Amino acid sequence: MKTKSVLILITAAWLVVSVAGVARADDKTSALSAADILKQAQAKYASLTSYSDDGTTTATIGALTANNYTFTINLARTNLYQIVWRQAEEVYIPKGVVWSAGNGNFLWMGKGFTVQKSTDREMALASATGISGGAAASVPGTFFNMKWGNQLGVAANANAQRQADEKLGDVDCYVLTHGKEGRTNFLWIGKSDLLIHQIENDTSADFMKAMLEEQAKKSPQVRTMLETSGKEMFKDCRSVETHQNIRLNPTLTQADFDFKAPTDAKP
Repeated sequence: MKTKSVLILITAAWLVVSVAGVARADDKTSALSAADILKQAQAKYASLTSYSDDGTTTATIGALTANNYTFTINLARTNLYQIVWRQAEEVYIPKGVVWSAGNGNFLWMGKGFTVQKSTDREMALASATGISGGAAASVPGTFFNMKWGNQLGVAANANAQRQADEKLGDVDCYVLTHGKEGRTNFLWIGKSDLLIHQIENDTSADFMKAMLEEQAKKSPQVRTMLETSGKEMFKDCRSVETHQNIRLNPTLTQADFDFKAPTDAKP
């Protein structure tokens, strides 16, 4: 349990600072640049009034699995959202939920916690990023064109480069990448729908150690974690977030956004 807790803490820190087996093949039929693709994808998200999907996140540190989540995302203009994430053993009670049904921005971190009210949407989604495996940041941040979590904005600012195209399942995708100093981000954007289908973040062991050392200067909890975890915890890290069952402009009701935490949840 101690090792698992350390893995979760490291993964959450890593995702907050950041958020298989497919054949690569050049697509010579398209001359679009990475900047062109990002601009078109940004326009596509901006055109949507609502959005829903399901997906999975997987994070690994070396050969160890830090966490695996499934999630469901519901979004609508102008400030309605609900992101629910679960682990396999938590079928009926979610691992966590962040939401706004029009009467405030809230975060519930799972059984044993009370509901927290955030000052605004960006603060709520940022607070949920690490503990959700990144699901609360990437597509919500992109849909709402936020400073936090907006994958297309980050890629554009980082001058992302186009790589060989790939197919995820039956979806033909553009692949864009950017990164430096031990961190690399990959984006899979559907050719037909211009939506994000997969995100991968790769972080080197050296970058991870330097990042945590910097955080430890301000956080006694991180300092204790570093002193007790051992060198084996500093491995190359990878997170993969996959979006499936994407539904564009679905009709969503109040129940799709509101959430009632279990009444026995206590701090």
